[in-house]
Amino acid sequence: MCRRVFTIGIVFLFYLTIFSPICNYSSGVSQVANEIKLISTSESTSNPLGLEPGDIVFKHPEVFPDRFPTIIAHTLLFVKYIPRNDTYLLIEASTHGVRYRYETKENLTSEFYGPFARVKVVNDTQKRNAIDFAKRQLGKKFQSEFLGLDGDKNYDPTDASDPHANEWYCSELVWAAYYNCNNSFSDEKPEEEYIYGEGIDLDRNGWHKNIFGHTLVRPKEILNNRRYVKKFVVSSKNSKSVIDSPKMYWWGIHFFDFLALLSIN
Repeated sequence: MCRRVFTIGIVFLFYLTIFSPICNYSSGVSQVANEIKLISTSESTSNPLGLEPGDIVFKHPEVFPDRFPTIIAHTLLFVKYIPRNDTYLLIEASTHGVRYRYETKENLTSEFYGPFARVKVVNDTQKRNAIDFAKRQLGKKFQSEFLGLDGDKNYDPTDASDPHANEWYCSELVWAAYYNCNNSFSDEKPEEEYIYGEGIDLDRNGWHKNIFGHTLVRPKEILNNRRYVKKFVVSSKNSKSVIDSPKMYWWGIHFFDFLALLSIN
């Protein structure tokens, strides 16, 4: 416990030293004002927030909330809105494994969520395939090697050459879902007949290796892939989360990962 408290303290001081001077909320929001669209309730008849199945949800860490409102630490896939209890069903790969997560409108419009992203070059069938792929991963283990020190991102859970192929971290699961979106994962088809890959690559860095010689996909790399995704917010509370300083991104790339490991739940 003492070691964890000490580690969090060091990370906090690291953030104050490097990142605080470049976190300018007003300039960050104005910089992306033309790119981010606030979804109003009048634009959707399916649910109050205007989310569509297959939308990508981003979440911030809940540690030091006043200091970390712009760090993207978690990625989830929106499945559907449930009118009878006014909740939103999502799929996530957390430290508890791959599971469903139910969120309320109040939570999704809080400062801990947003922005959101919608894949631009995708049809309804591809969205359904992506969701079905994610559903088939429910119950599987969390891949703790997502820091990039060991293991590579993988879209094929049957890949025998990768010991972590059947484990997932949050952004890898969402990326793999869309990388497999051209294929069907219906219950009627035997699992050995599934075809993996050949879909939409949401990773902005593609297959480039990091300094440790491994490939991985982080939440921000999906969020900032302007070729394939469009950012939006559903509440004014989400708007300050869209700040994206290149300096903050490149200097803090492993810091974000470490913070995510502490905060994913």
